[in-house]
Amino acid sequence: MNKKIILIFLTTLFLIGGGVYLITRNQNKVADSALPKVDPQDVQISPETYDIGKVLMKNGIVQREYEIKNNSKNVLRVKNIVTSCMCTRAQVVLGDKRSRFYAMEMSGAKNPNIDFDIPAESTAKLIVRFDPAAHGPAGVGPVDRSVWLTFADPVGTREIKFTGEVVLQ
Repeated sequence: MNKKIILIFLTTLFLIGGGVYLITRNQNKVADSALPKVDPQDVQISPETYDIGKVLMKNGIVQREYEIKNNSKNVLRVKNIVTSCMCTRAQVVLGDKRSRFYAMEMSGAKNPNIDFDIPAESTAKLIVRFDPAAHGPAGVGPVDRSVWLTFADPVGTREIKFTGEVVLQ
């Protein structure tokens, strides 16, 4: 009987603690509608495209960085990252803060919103990784890939691209 009471007490304590955590973890999050609007012209991504050249399949992952500049006086919120192919993954980085790597949305599954905030007059990095071996021998040849960054309105979605050629030797 004593063990049963202790078990019930610990379970109740765990459930209450978990509930408090879930409620308080999003209290500091500002809703998109409460954010001051960023003029789309104040958001610059450079370069808009990369030519990665000839990439040897055996050399592994190719990584490139793009800059996301928030030239406004307001917070810029990255809502989502989607790539055009599973061979391509992307993440946003600002100082020590990093999103996870996101890829293509498949079979009706959607990438979750990330709500990654870039402060006013700051620059974040978009890290893009391309795996030339992801498609095996059928993947040899020209490559044309995209990454779409979706920002809180009114900025909307921006497309970043890279091109190149996968070769065996």
